[in-house]
Parts: sequence; structure tokens; C-alpha cells
Amino acid sequence: MSIVSGYKKFKKYILTSSGFQLVSHWTKANTLEFDDGKTAQAKLGAIDGISSSRESNSDKIAASTALVSELNSDLGGVIWERTADGLYYEYQWGADTVRKKCGSLDSRDFIAAPSANSGGMSWNLTGISNYKNLVLWESLFPRMISDLDMANWNTSMLRTGVGYNWAYDANTGRLSIASRHPECVLVQYGTGILQRTVRVYYVS
Repeated sequence: MSIVSGYKKFKKYILTSSGFQLVSHWTKANTLEFDDGKTAQAKLGAIDGISSSRESNSDKIAASTALVSELNSDLGGVIWERTADGLYYEYQWGADTVRKKCGSLDSRDFIAAPSANSGGMSWNLTGISNYKNLVLWESLFPRMISDLDMANWNTSMLRTGVGYNWAYDANTGRLSIASRHPECVLVQYGTGILQRTVRVYYVS
């Protein structure tokens, strides 16, 4: 009798004193093989969990789709691509897709303390030598590093889709965020008026 290709699914039971019980065969990650010949340990063993936290800096924790979506939203839908001749970024401007090559892309963190129960806050970017030449989502790309609120209001804002909008005044060098809804504050009183950090990527 020849060995045929393919698989047949079945369940195996054993008779115990309580009746028939489903059998689960013991295995290990380094003995479970994928179609490409690699084991589960080789493909997935380095991952030590999935997280939606911005604060995690472990190279063993995978980012959740919720976190990736949030970070993409922070960057205004900008897509980055590195090619043999440099770094490019692409974004939507109305119905058009704009693609530009970066100059020297640098990054810096800026810290500011918000006001209690405020609907927004801002950071002073005049420490960047060419701050007057920066244009939001063209040569300036901010990303929140800190949570806005230490309680659950910040997460509920994100769940309901309220979120916040970015703005940049090149004359004063002020980068700001503001709640998209006047009744939704970004920072509540009582959770601690902590300094919040924003990381900006900019073309120098």
C-alpha cells in the first residue's frame, strides 16, 4: 500500500474511569515544524509577548496592531521607504500622493508640562536650528512618547476615536496638540501634572 499525500483530521480518545477523554499529545516548540522546515521555536521563540504600550523597549515584545495603528495615526499616515539612493517619505495630500526624498533626517525629544484639565498642550522647538523652515508632515514628523493621561481617560479617548490633532507654527517654533472634541480634555486634574515627551523627526 502506497503512502498518499495530504492529511486527514481526526480526534483520539482514551477510555478512563470517568468515560472517554480527548487525547492531547505532548510536544515542544523545537519539535513542531512549519511548512518551510523551520521549527516553531526558530520562528516564534524570540517573541516574549505582544504589547500595546509605548513605553516598552524590549526587543522581545511584538507591537500589537492597535499600537501600530496608533503610531501610524500619530505620523499622519506617512509611509517611509529606504532605497539604495536614500530615504523617501510618502503621504496623501487631498486626492494626490506626494513622494519626497529626505535630506538628513534627525530626531530629538522635547518635554513640556501641560495644564490640568486642558484640551491641548505645546512644545517649544526653537532648539532646532532650522525650525522656521519646517513644515508639518513634510519635513516635521512628531510622535507622542508619553501617555497623555495616567488614568483611563486617555485610553477611552483613543477607543472612542476622539484623539487629537497636531499643529505647528513655524514663526514661533511651537508644536501643539489639541483634542478633536471640546468636551474631551487631554490631561485630567488629579492624575499628576507630569511632563510629557514628544519625539520629532525632522529634515535638517
